[in-house]
Amino acid sequence: MTMTPVEAPSPAVQVVQVDATGTDLLTVIVRCLATTRLGARFRCTSPDGQAVDLVLTEIRRYPQVPVHEVDPPHGARLVLTGPGADDLHFKPGDILRGTNPIP
Repeated sequence: MTMTPVEAPSPAVQVVQVDATGTDLLTVIVRCLATTRLGARFRCTSPDGQAVDLVLTEIRRYPQVPVHEVDPPHGARLVLTGPGADDLHFKPGDILRGTNPIP
């Protein structure tokens, strides 16, 4: 069976802590609310109102354990990349919702 983007499960994570920022990079510790896969895309808004598109490029359940997806109720460290990622200001409790890639 082939899924369309509309049928693919929507990822959702709750920010626990911002771990690091860098040029077009954001690393956050999250609690998973809905299955989230590598390649998931999130559209956010910067403080100055600009749209920022992020792509999930890395998921780590433990420091040395990269995985391809994380599901509820687990936590993980996510690396998100995209132009403007370092301009975003998330705080604990913020929820990110997006679109998972089609498997």
